[in-house]
Amino acid sequence: MPVLSLPVEIEQMIFLLCAEHEDRHTYLLVARRVQLWLEPILYRIVHLTTEKVAKKFLHSVKSHPKFAETTVKVLFFRATVEIETAGTILKVCNGIEDLTLRIPCHLIGKNPLLGPLDALQQLHTLSVDLASIFNNRVIYLPNIDVLHRVTHLHISNAWASWQGGSQTIGVEELEQVTHLSIHFSTMRTDVSILRGILERDNLTVMVLWRKASMTEDQIREWLRSHELIDRRIVILNSADFFSTVQSGGFWKNVESLVEWRRRTNAEAFETPNDS
Repeated sequence: MPVLSLPVEIEQMIFLLCAEHEDRHTYLLVARRVQLWLEPILYRIVHLTTEKVAKKFLHSVKSHPKFAETTVKVLFFRATVEIETAGTILKVCNGIEDLTLRIPCHLIGKNPLLGPLDALQQLHTLSVDLASIFNNRVIYLPNIDVLHRVTHLHISNAWASWQGGSQTIGVEELEQVTHLSIHFSTMRTDVSILRGILERDNLTVMVLWRKASMTEDQIREWLRSHELIDRRIVILNSADFFSTVQSGGFWKNVESLVEWRRRTNAEAFETPNDS
């Protein structure tokens, strides 16, 4: 008696709905036809949490460079991954569109990440600890080629919006960035940096992450007192950072809020919950 098979689309829906995310890799063992469509899904978003995991991943993709280039699109590096390993992975997975980089470079001399990072021609979204890029005291973002291509940028360093001496780190000079996310402090954030960012017509949204010890109303009042009243500003609680970002759709969510303000003619800083 012939074995009936479901249409591929229905089979995919059943597998993906029934499988827990962390167990999906076991479904590769079900059948070759399942592996063909499931493998690209599994490898599209990759979280590398330790050096051991990173090396296993590198071993699995290094012999299949075309697959790595065309399939891996979102990559998360935790600080426990060694910087040389991360650089090698970026060379292999050079079709990345969205990258999270949290690996401090303590090496003297040239940072082994810079070459592979600058070669990521499809990268448009970057979440970065600046210690991953700069391993000296001279920190000036416009000096990094890849930052002139990225449109969605989150900087995890709290001091990124501070004035340091006579020169800033240049975040306000990255004119192609349409979506910017930085940490905020009423005591340390430099008003001129925020003003320079908001002066750009192409800016879609600027996310300010507040300390959990400060209320959103306090931040709003500070912004108003410095005449930084703009519908493109979204204030979020830094205590919710990881849950907000890892839930997916972070940029779409804040962009939708800004669009809601424009569509409803809402005031700056207003949210649907305020109504």
